[in-house]
Amino acid sequence: MNVLCTGEILIDFISEDRGKNLSQSELFRKKAGGSPLNVAVALRRLGREVSFLGKLGGDQFSEFLLEVMKKEGIDTTHIIFDSSCKTTLAFVARDAQGNPDFVFFREKPADTNLRPEEVNINPAQFSFLHIGSYSLAVEPSRSAYLKVMETFLEEGKPVSYDPNVRPSLIEDRNTFVKDFLEISSKVDIVKLSDKDLEYIFQEDLETAVDRIPIKENGLLFVTMGERGCLVKFKGEKRVVSSFKVKPVDATGCGDSFTAAVIHKYLEKTPETIEDAVEIGKFANAVAAIVITRVGGVDAMPVLDEVEMFLSNQER
Repeated sequence: MNVLCTGEILIDFISEDRGKNLSQSELFRKKAGGSPLNVAVALRRLGREVSFLGKLGGDQFSEFLLEVMKKEGIDTTHIIFDSSCKTTLAFVARDAQGNPDFVFFREKPADTNLRPEEVNINPAQFSFLHIGSYSLAVEPSRSAYLKVMETFLEEGKPVSYDPNVRPSLIEDRNTFVKDFLEISSKVDIVKLSDKDLEYIFQEDLETAVDRIPIKENGLLFVTMGERGCLVKFKGEKRVVSSFKVKPVDATGCGDSFTAAVIHKYLEKTPETIEDAVEIGKFANAVAAIVITRVGGVDAMPVLDEVEMFLSNQER
């Protein structure tokens, strides 16, 4: 059965001038983007069957995004179209380490205008649900995706969640934090970055991690850039070291990590902290490959590349 990914689909215009900010950049490259789409493509390239639930507009950019999904082999049956809406545009500049800085342009954006009454999903048709990113921070898409999440949980289907914090797009921080805590207490996998954690709790990482209300058999992953990731499972915590590579563009790294976690989770549900660490190691490898390439969707590796990368690391 397919994994169902949900959320925004947008266009990234990525600066070709590495190390320059948006005001200094002159040339930009168009890429398909959006955190949930990155996750969907990464899962597909790792060999999973994937469906997508989201909303596209009536402009040419939406046509481009639909073609990208079809080309990647993603099931678009549950894509909703609204000709009165437009595609969100994100302009991205990268610092010397490849870390992205975003500015969003949103005029009646399709991605966050998905309404609950437009959604008709049967959880029995899917093996897994992934939710998150800013579509969960803006109405009416917030209500639409929370409704989907509840139907999956009621059916006992596993769910993953990545808040993927974008402060400039969060309308109400208190509501966002409240949602984060409630969703985290219900789902099977929570993945976020150390920067996300800082925004939510405004405390140091070690203190903040213990404030996330993970359920009994829930998995928590906190990505920490070049320091690797922190894994928490059944009350135990471990730090999984990163792989040393030369960074080019960190756009989509966190999303590739999320996809890798979902892939390994579906392969074998973890029973011990050691199992969780192995998932973290695999996810670190996928993210390490992505950061050596340019731009989200296009940067996602296939499974053979990941296995070869890991094999080379062990020599």
